[in-house]
Amino acid sequence: SASMSTLRPASKVFAGNCCIHFIAHDYYGNRLATCSSDKKIRVFDKGEDDQWQLSSEWSAHKSTIWQVDWAHPEFGQVLASCSDDRTVIIWSEKGEGTAGQQEVKFKFQPMATLSDFGKGVTCVRFAPSHLGLQLASASNDGKVRLHHGSATNLNVWSLGSELEPDGPGFGANVTCVSWDKSRLDAPMLVVGWSRAGEPRVSSVAIWGLSAEKKQWVVALRLEVEADKKGAVPEVRDVDWAPPMGRPHHLIA
Repeated sequence: SASMSTLRPASKVFAGNCCIHFIAHDYYGNRLATCSSDKKIRVFDKGEDDQWQLSSEWSAHKSTIWQVDWAHPEFGQVLASCSDDRTVIIWSEKGEGTAGQQEVKFKFQPMATLSDFGKGVTCVRFAPSHLGLQLASASNDGKVRLHHGSATNLNVWSLGSELEPDGPGFGANVTCVSWDKSRLDAPMLVVGWSRAGEPRVSSVAIWGLSAEKKQWVVALRLEVEADKKGAVPEVRDVDWAPPMGRPHHLIA
């Protein structure tokens, strides 16, 4: 096995000259989507030579795009993107061309714009496919919103639930969210946020959908400890690992 000092990138992808904020692989790992400060989304496809080729590029939002995420392929080639322009947009790849043409061009088209947010949207995550077409979005207005989509009509989305991890009135910046991917558990989410005002607080909480109350409730909350200088670091990202047969949950 090669040592860390001898490892080299297997391939490189050029995704513009602006700051890239997020990259997301599709379910099979053969497609890659990026988003950046130039307000564009770029999609790359992996060729037979294991090299990545740019297949789509478009201006997607009116401001910086923070994240993108792929839906499960059973719903088609579907992307969600979130931006500082206070919107989430659902994109679907469609073929363009007339009958008889040898080559059909594919292009991502906007299917729905979700605009329930009071401030910039920082994170989007599709739910595991066994929970249906659901999307969790975190915003700097202090809330996580859960939208339900129609698998047969991607133009149709409805707001299902709103979660306030730090409670009302505190001005929390909700930065990240991740779904529990286990089919054996009730629906659960892990959410990370930081309080904008004083006292400075950063926290991670696990929310679960209560079958009795039929609403989302906090199951566990973990405070991030201050460093040696007394500063409280911000929670920037969270990820709930797939179960992989473990008898316990693993969250980074």
